Amino acid sequence: MMIDPCQDPLIFDIAKASFVDGPGVRTIVFFKGCPLSCPWCHNPESQSYKEEIMHFPEDCIHCGNCEKGKDCFTLARRMVGKTYSPEQLTKIILEDKPYFNASGGGVTFSGGEALSFIGYLSRVLPILKKQNIHIAVQTCGYFDFNQFALDILQHIDLIYFDFKIMDNDIHHSLLGKSNHVILKNFVKLLEQNIPVVPRIPLIPHFIANKKNLDALAKFFSEHKVKHCEFLYYNINAREKSIRLNREPAENLPEKPVSMAENRAWIDYFKKRIQKQD
Repeated sequence: MMIDPCQDPLIFDIAKASFVDGPGVRTIVFFKGCPLSCPWCHNPESQSYKEEIMHFPEDCIHCGNCEKGKDCFTLARRMVGKTYSPEQLTKIILEDKPYFNASGGGVTFSGGEALSFIGYLSRVLPILKKQNIHIAVQTCGYFDFNQFALDILQHIDLIYFDFKIMDNDIHHSLLGKSNHVILKNFVKLLEQNIPVVPRIPLIPHFIANKKNLDALAKFFSEHKVKHCEFLYYNINAREKSIRLNREPAENLPEKPVSMAENRAWIDYFKKRIQKQD
């Protein structure tokens, strides 16, 4: 989908007082819309660039408002996605500046894919930087690097970069895009004067398998990556998909993956890295 640089993007959540996705106390801004179509996406409501409705039938009191096109005051039907002007968004973020200052925190732009909206961020980030706010971005890696480097790189303090499937054919088949741009963008980021933290979501079968982790270990070793983080599979994505009237993806566990299994995959990956070295 083509993004209109003059149009404010949809944001589906602004999470305050977060202790993840960066140092200190943080505000996480979740953009709506992503170029990839990961079947395991932990936030399936973030994938579409358009407004959507999530259904919560347990809150329905059968008042008839929905059938009449009126607002649902019990929130059994909830619209996902809201626009904020750069001024509105920065005002909300800066409300927590005292907490940022006290904890070494800041704001993290996530999604969806935050870097689908570089034009919008180029109007937001300078305002935050004037207030000395720490800025992090979480990305799937599929973005226009030239525009990124020209418009917003200088304002960013930290990047989280997700790695998924290394086999390009499988990546294209499952996620809808080639991984060539993603891998090239990561290499380019390593050449910049900015911390880049690779992240590997341990999705059973799709990502957490020996062939894929072997390929990731080889790539990391070739590019002298010394640190990465792991993300665990979140079963709440299944429920969210159902609330969006979507069928949950096949071959995904209905129960949480045990810590022992996650630990085993992490240990396996570390051993493959050591073997590459």
